[in-house]
Amino acid sequence: MTVLKKFYNGVGLLSEWSGRVVSVAIPALVVVITFDVFMRYVFNNPTNWAYELSYMLGTATISLGLPYVHYHASHIRVDIIYSRLAPMAKLVLDILLTLLLFFPLVFMWTKTFGANAWQSFLTHETSYDSLWYPVLWPFKTIIVLGFFLLLLQGIATFARDVATLARGGRTPW
Repeated sequence: MTVLKKFYNGVGLLSEWSGRVVSVAIPALVVVITFDVFMRYVFNNPTNWAYELSYMLGTATISLGLPYVHYHASHIRVDIIYSRLAPMAKLVLDILLTLLLFFPLVFMWTKTFGANAWQSFLTHETSYDSLWYPVLWPFKTIIVLGFFLLLLQGIATFARDVATLARGGRTPW
């Protein structure tokens, strides 16, 4: 159990780190959008970079925020059924849904986004949504990192849940 606890806590630290990165990106996103709106409506001179930077910051915020949310079990659930279940039934449901839905989907997304980021790196892909033309591979790599961390956090949480189930519902540490 010591190895499992260290693994779970180590992955939890990575998820906490991703949450801290997101906590800096959100104010930056607000500043970028506010600046663009101010320039557009006060000076009638919109920026040529704010749109792309805002969708890049927004997407990075979502992808890097996912592991943090999963670590703290802060995701949205349909509590109509789940809240009425016994703790052991909740645990079994969490394990089954992780196996059937979470792992296949997150693995597929990580693999697909990884291939896309690699292709972007190889071709030196740039965005043509504005006159800024930013290189896209760093942005796409951040998305892959977020989903990889989510997959890692899912593995750690799954291992903890299985160990909890094996101990009859008692936490393994």
